[in-house]
Amino acid sequence: MTDTALTPSALLAGLPARQGFGDATLIRLAPGAIDLGGGNPAVDLLPLDLYRDAFRAVSEDAGFPALLKYSAAPGLAGLRSAIADREGVVPERVLITNGGAHGLALAALSLLDPGDLIVVDDPVYPLFLRALDLIGVEVAPLAVTSDGIDVDELERRLRAGLRPKALFTVPTFQNPSGVTLSAEKEQALVALAETYGFTIIADDPYREIRFPGVVVPDRHAFRASDRVIGVNTLSKTLGPGLRLGWIVVPEAISERITWLRNRLDGQTSGVVQAVGERMLRDERLDPSISAAAAVYARKAQVLTGALRAEFGDDVEVADPQGGFFAWARLGGGVDYDRVFEDAQDQGVFYQRGEWFAAAGDGFPGFLRLSFSEVGEDDLVEGVARLGKAWRGLIGRG
Repeated sequence: MTDTALTPSALLAGLPARQGFGDATLIRLAPGAIDLGGGNPAVDLLPLDLYRDAFRAVSEDAGFPALLKYSAAPGLAGLRSAIADREGVVPERVLITNGGAHGLALAALSLLDPGDLIVVDDPVYPLFLRALDLIGVEVAPLAVTSDGIDVDELERRLRAGLRPKALFTVPTFQNPSGVTLSAEKEQALVALAETYGFTIIADDPYREIRFPGVVVPDRHAFRASDRVIGVNTLSKTLGPGLRLGWIVVPEAISERITWLRNRLDGQTSGVVQAVGERMLRDERLDPSISAAAAVYARKAQVLTGALRAEFGDDVEVADPQGGFFAWARLGGGVDYDRVFEDAQDQGVFYQRGEWFAAAGDGFPGFLRLSFSEVGEDDLVEGVARLGKAWRGLIGRG
C-alpha cells in the first residue's frame, strides 16, 4: 500500500522546536492575570483619529480603485518618499514590507548563506534567531553593554580572526535591555564593517518612542554606509495590526532584494500603504507619538519604582529612557524556573531572561517586563504578585 503521508521539505522538517519567547504554550493567563510580557503599544495611546481620517480620505479618493490592484514590489512611490523623508535617504533605497519581521527575514535572506557566521546582540531579540533558522547559520553572541553592543570586544575578536558575514543589533532602546548604541559606537561599528567586510542589520523599531528630554543619535553613520541595512516598522507607533514596515538598503542591491521579494509575497497592500502615507504626512502624527512616549515614561517610572520598593537590594534595574521594556535582575539565588511558574500561579506573566540568550542558558534571574499596555495600578499589582512568588521561594513569604 502506498504511503500517503505528507513528506515535508528538509527546511520544514529541520526547523527546531524552540521554546521560550513567543511560545504560547508556556503562557497561563487566567482571568484577572496581569500580562507584563507583551510588546504591543497601548491602544488608547494610538492616534485613532488619524486612522479614521486617513481611511476615509483614501476610500473616497478618485484613485482608490487602483489601490485594489496588484502594486509594485518596492512599494507605492508616495509612501517610499514619505519614509525616505523621515529616514534622510533617497526613496530608491526604501523597500516597503509587511512589518518588521518581514524586513528582518528579507535582510537575512539577502545577506546570508548556509554556514555563514553572524554576530548578534546578547541578549538578543529572539524572533530574529527564528528568521536565521530558515538559512542555517552560525551565531556568535556579543555582549550588550550600557551603551549598546560591545564594539571594543568585537574589534578584539576581529583582529584575532573572527570573520562574520553580518552583524545584527537593535541600536535604540534595545529589546530587551533598553540600552541605546552611542553615536561614537555607531561610527566605530560602521568603520569595522567597512574594514572587515561584514554588513550590519540595524533593527530600529523603538527609535521614536523616546521619553521626554531624551535625545537619541540620528544614525547618520548607519544611513551613510553601504554596509548597513536598516529595518523599521510602524508597529510600535501606529500598531502591529497595520502590518507596515520598511527596509533601507544600499542602492547597489535594491533591485535584487526586490527580485527576492517578488519570489515571496510580492507586495504590500496598496490600500494599507496609502493609509500609511497619509498618516506619516499628517502634522498630528509626531505630536501624538510624543504624547504617547510621555505616558510610557510615567508607566516606566511606576514599574521601576514598584520593583525597588518590592525587592530592595535584591533587584537590579535601570530606568528606561524609551521603548516598552524594563530589564531587571532578581537576586536571592532561587530556582528561577519555579519563580516563573509560581508567578503565573499568582496571576502575573513576564518574559524570562533565559529566552533572550543568543546561545546557551544565559541571563538566569533576568526578566523583561513590559509597561506599555498595562495601567499604572496593574503595574504595581503585577510586581506585588511577582514579589509574593519570589518570597515564597526564599523563605520570606
